[in-house]
Amino acid sequence: MAQKSSPAPLPPGPSKPALLDQKFWRHFAKNIWEKKPLLLKNVKSGLLEMGDAEIFDLLVLYSDRCRKLNNPEGFKFYIHGFKAEEEDVLQVLPVKKDKSLLGYHARMKALFSDYCLVCDELLKVNLKKQDLLTEFTDELYRHVGFPNRFSEMGLYLGNYRKTPFGVHVDSCGVFSFPVVGLKRFRLWTPDFVKKNPGLDRAFKYDKYKKNSQLLEVGPGDMTYWPSSAWHIAESDGSFSATWSLGVWVDQPHKEMFAQPLNDLLGSKLGSAGATVTTPFKSLHGATGEVTELPEAYLKSIDSLKNLTALELQETFLKSWMKHISLQGFKTIPRVDFKLSAKSRIQLRSDRSLILWQQALTSKDKFFFSFGGVLVESSKSSGLLKLVKALNAGEFCSVNSFLKGESLKRDLGSLQALADAGAFA
Repeated sequence: MAQKSSPAPLPPGPSKPALLDQKFWRHFAKNIWEKKPLLLKNVKSGLLEMGDAEIFDLLVLYSDRCRKLNNPEGFKFYIHGFKAEEEDVLQVLPVKKDKSLLGYHARMKALFSDYCLVCDELLKVNLKKQDLLTEFTDELYRHVGFPNRFSEMGLYLGNYRKTPFGVHVDSCGVFSFPVVGLKRFRLWTPDFVKKNPGLDRAFKYDKYKKNSQLLEVGPGDMTYWPSSAWHIAESDGSFSATWSLGVWVDQPHKEMFAQPLNDLLGSKLGSAGATVTTPFKSLHGATGEVTELPEAYLKSIDSLKNLTALELQETFLKSWMKHISLQGFKTIPRVDFKLSAKSRIQLRSDRSLILWQQALTSKDKFFFSFGGVLVESSKSSGLLKLVKALNAGEFCSVNSFLKGESLKRDLGSLQALADAGAFA
């Protein structure tokens, strides 16, 4: 039975720009998110600044980084559907001499009649365009909620006729933006694939096409499909390049809640929490009945009972602050930035603030966070004043805020934030 639902373009007229305004986001959150695919033509968004030239520059920048480290982490290369070995990937990455995505394609086409390059780590070097993504994701998160895992930017390019790993499903909702060529995505519902398991990783699926939805997009367009959608990209062998934003939705709240609680209990139990065997008086009675807990369990229960509400709240507040300091991304760009008391600094972006909180269990203790890094500092009035000034958009001299006996300690805290990418 063919699917009845179909992607609903907004607004209806193909010639009218699709605005990602509040009306769109309200509609998206209520009717589209994690429910069904969406196809938008002629999207009006700052994200469209990330065209083929911008993507090529990012790709070369990240490729140069991989070559310098002699590590192709984040890249995958497929030839006729077969994944290349890691040691071979460095040899086929884009170089500045290619001049453009099409120039890179011309070089690859001379070597391979069917290839696909995948990059999952462009955000590591995407400092200049980070704000464009943040502007988009801020609105998304405001309407659908902050992801318990993360979002990540991916790039797919080549002349491959089908996704090299066949029909598949991810654990993320995907926004896709073609920058070169036309892109075709074929989608199936999870219920249909459950009834037709032969679709899983399939490359031959002609008999199932009538049960699929086909999204055809080009530069300037945007498509979205939910995390439950099984899909594959198709091509006639022409070159295409598409970047996407994947929003991972596979981590439930209970896991987010359990990790900081586990860390807190670990700190309370100390060395007793690291033991790998448990002393006992008796395992069970003659009838098999279990009536008592070992002493280690009883002491652990006492540790739980002695936790205060402030300790619990502070633990979860620190965990939440650290999580949101990544702004919902898997990773954010980091830069080499060596600080001294004479340094003059400013935030790299007014959209990327240094987060902070005063400890609930001690008035003299503060926590600061940026880019997934958490810094703890005591009696840090100067550091707090500096962070507030930076967050207000000021260009600051470090020695105007940090001085005296706490200078060395506060510089160390500030350097940790710099290493996480806080400053331009």
